[in-house]
Amino acid sequence: MDDPADLGFDYKPDLPVPISQVGGRYLLFDIKVASFLRREYRICGTQTGTLPLAPSQNLFLGLPIEIMPEEAQLLVEKGVAVVVDDARAHDQAVLRSPDSIRRADYLANVEKQARRFELLSTQEKEQSRRRALEKRARATTANLASTEPPSTPRQGEAAAPGLLDFAEGEKEEAASDTPARESSVRDEPVSSQMEPAVNSSTSHYHITPATSQHLVPGSVGATPKSTVQGLPASYPMYRHLHEKGYFMTPGLRFGCQYNVYPGDQLRFHSHFLASGFEWDRRIDLMDVVGGGRLGTGVKKGFLIGGADPAGQVRTFSVEWAAM
Repeated sequence: MDDPADLGFDYKPDLPVPISQVGGRYLLFDIKVASFLRREYRICGTQTGTLPLAPSQNLFLGLPIEIMPEEAQLLVEKGVAVVVDDARAHDQAVLRSPDSIRRADYLANVEKQARRFELLSTQEKEQSRRRALEKRARATTANLASTEPPSTPRQGEAAAPGLLDFAEGEKEEAASDTPARESSVRDEPVSSQMEPAVNSSTSHYHITPATSQHLVPGSVGATPKSTVQGLPASYPMYRHLHEKGYFMTPGLRFGCQYNVYPGDQLRFHSHFLASGFEWDRRIDLMDVVGGGRLGTGVKKGFLIGGADPAGQVRTFSVEWAAM
């Protein structure tokens, strides 16, 4: 069980942390790991998880967090993370694991959570039913009080309050007896249904754990030097800018490869629109002009760069100036 102190900014996971590779995408399913990577290694990522009941909306997004292949490769090179084939790892852990005791313990833990959720759900339904009966009884009492003709006492005005109080007492007693009888009749099957939910070996609820850290072994072995395939030609420039202390996010919004921030994107606007090129590649002049005009129009600089055959990265900033 996690220590409460590890739920905040002091959390430090055991390195290397796993990065799940699912369908060619690199995902982080643990919010504490994602916060650690953002805080210590300037890896922001993009939230891709949506609401189960409204999958088409993109206003409220959460886990998993998708990171770029360049970010995954950078973490691998630093020994901070390792890329794990998600489908293969879970297949080996669940179906082909030689440790049958660990697998049985995991399944028992999931079933225990399902039974606990079923018990809480049953108790909540019972409380809602009791509140509804009490509300109905109060409404019935109020209707009876409103439909009775007003009494006209003829002898002594002082005796009227006592008679009214006595009548009200009878009504309250009858109203309290009615829901009590209904509750006693209905409580018996509900309580008898709650007991098997706790003691039964199976549950009607199915739990999907948010993370599988208790299922997949935490030890991922030695970190490979290169596990990300098909890195773009802009990776040397990305690594160069990251070493300079910049934060970077995907730049599709502005037609580039990276939005470059001097600090966390929650605090700063981006300073550059960056695109990387191979050293010997010919660059169309219109691309340079278009990038410069776009960058100047949104109050940013257009940054291009690449690595020479010796591995040295050079960058150039382009701005548009009206003639």
